[in-house]
Amino acid sequence: MNRLIDLVAKLEGLHAAVLGDLMLDRYVWGKAERISPEAPVPIIEVSRCSAVPGGAANVLRNIIGLNARAHAFGCLGNDPEGLELREMLQQCQTNTEGIIVDAQRPTTVKTRVLAANQQVLRIDQECKDCFEADMRRQLLEKLRRALANDDIGLLILEDYAKGLFDQQFMQEACNLARQTGCMVCLDPHPSHNFCVQGLKLMTPNRSEAFKLAAMPMSEPHENPLQDEALRQVGSNILRQWSPELLLITLGAQGMALFSDETKPPLHIATQARQVFDVSGAGDTVMTCMALALLAGASAEEAARLANAAAGVVVGYLGTTAIDAETLRQKIRET
Repeated sequence: MNRLIDLVAKLEGLHAAVLGDLMLDRYVWGKAERISPEAPVPIIEVSRCSAVPGGAANVLRNIIGLNARAHAFGCLGNDPEGLELREMLQQCQTNTEGIIVDAQRPTTVKTRVLAANQQVLRIDQECKDCFEADMRRQLLEKLRRALANDDIGLLILEDYAKGLFDQQFMQEACNLARQTGCMVCLDPHPSHNFCVQGLKLMTPNRSEAFKLAAMPMSEPHENPLQDEALRQVGSNILRQWSPELLLITLGAQGMALFSDETKPPLHIATQARQVFDVSGAGDTVMTCMALALLAGASAEEAARLANAAAGVVVGYLGTTAIDAETLRQKIRET
């Protein structure tokens, strides 16, 4: 326990960059006590609205919450939502010089409507068309300059399949970072089986991992260490992508850490007491695991720290980021 608490302190001041799909998460909170006479749908009486950084922007929020430094790389639309998200990131001391504006695309916004603490509707405002080559070139140039001029030790690639990444762009970003000794980690999207080489860490969830491994989804075994399908999935991804570490999150079953395709994974049981919302939990896992590795933690220590952080954020409604003091308290309680 003391080792993990000490590890939280070592995250302070580390410098991490995030390249990926920046989003704005909106929430409409209210109550539903009537059915509409116009259609068989509930009428939501709105009590409040809120907004937080989402997608890759939520990873930035987690980085700042752990007292590390964050540098954002991505694209926003030339719209009020893009301005709002940029201002949110700047207010929490994120470096936004790596963000470019594309007047031809809207800022990605996900609006969730909740009634009685249950999500009843999600509205997505987005464009999934592939980015223009010039936009990708601009981002790579911004990344190149930042890597040359700043002490960035970690690059996190956050792929939500909104058109930013393709095989070449992701590999070029990875190569740029590795040339400066920067650790590269990927939160992959299952629709993009790019097999990028040079990764320190990948963090898919169970469903995503099966898709990345091109294997049919199966029911989880009650004991993850006896889940032969999961073990084969892990082996396939390690063989195809060659990451140094693969952390597959398993929801209520915790997480499985793979480092050798010939050996069984390390299973870490969940620390969540109750689960209200898993949205954003993967972002927290990636942030904690990657920063801990950068701080010199062993793979097991980093995974246990990430597991503790995930146990916190799933207990809140809406996209929530971890912070250092809350994480320390969680570790003390276990």
